[in-house]
Amino acid sequence: MTDSIEAVTKMSLQFLAEAIGQCPAGLESSTNRDVVFAVLGFQYGAVQGAAYVAGLGDDAAGIAEEVLGKINGMERENVLNYLSLMPMLARKEYPPIGIGAKAIIGFYHAPTDGEKLATAGSLREILRQIDEA
Repeated sequence: MTDSIEAVTKMSLQFLAEAIGQCPAGLESSTNRDVVFAVLGFQYGAVQGAAYVAGLGDDAAGIAEEVLGKINGMERENVLNYLSLMPMLARKEYPPIGIGAKAIIGFYHAPTDGEKLATAGSLREILRQIDEA
């Protein structure tokens, strides 16, 4: 189980490190809540997708806290505040969560680096749609 948790954490960090380059700087201090929730929802979905691939299920909560805090440079309290809302958003099928989950599964199965990068690019598409709205 510990090996699976470490593998999910590593895969999530690797994937989100690719995707985070497409995020706006200063996410933790952004005043555009749509962007913050979209990015964090995408990241949360990615961790959930990685946990699903590894067969972890409910053990992903601690992983999400660690990964989102690390990748965004956010304080634990802020991460927990956002994470507390994610299960409700997932139940309401908040699109960035589903897109993040599908993207990391695609990343995991991609045979080439180019295809891996393309899956990380789905976050850029979400942010573009928010900018246009």
